Amino acid sequence: MSDPSVRRYSGRSVDEWKAARRERLLDAALELFGTEGYPATSVERLCAQAKVSTRHFYHEFQNKEAVLLAVHAQVIELGVRSTGDALAATRDAPVRERITAAVDGYLRTIMTDLRRARISFVEVVGASPAVEEQRIAFRELLISSVVSVGEDAVARGEISRKNFRFIGLSFMGAVNTVVYDWMLADPRPPEEEVVVALRDLAVSLMTADPRDGDPSAG
Repeated sequence: MSDPSVRRYSGRSVDEWKAARRERLLDAALELFGTEGYPATSVERLCAQAKVSTRHFYHEFQNKEAVLLAVHAQVIELGVRSTGDALAATRDAPVRERITAAVDGYLRTIMTDLRRARISFVEVVGASPAVEEQRIAFRELLISSVVSVGEDAVARGEISRKNFRFIGLSFMGAVNTVVYDWMLADPRPPEEEVVVALRDLAVSLMTADPRDGDPSAG
């Protein structure tokens, strides 16, 4: 039974109304930051899109930067969940299968919605120190997954040891550049084409013998 002490409006409690209002603002941020851009979107524009008064906006968020942090956190959560689920489902699979599943899971989460891609690879870059800190923290989380997969594969004798952090940094740099270019291309190449190319790159970086090309090897 509902608590009779909780005031309700149109069948909703105050907390439920607040949660719905916040969700509308985040939906508006995804749409506007992901199409028109973060700098071009004012608080007033967000409020109009979400059908929320500016007074209520400041009940939920301190400023526009706080909204960007929140909507970017939602995108991060999707990416982390899809990558983690893919790695968990392939825990006992060969390293090539694990890398393929993880890259597919992450890229499809981001690239199936151009608004998420734009926020992730364009709008958050250098937006503010706080936003940059969050972006780098997410990058480090993904790189830690690369290191973990690499160390597991070494322990199982599948690949030789190498600098997995460097591999993670290199791959994330490639993802940022390639997806950014893909978003701006006209006509835009098929999503599948980009996913396969980046997936193949990740597998190559992880599984290549570090002695290949070294004249002193062998």
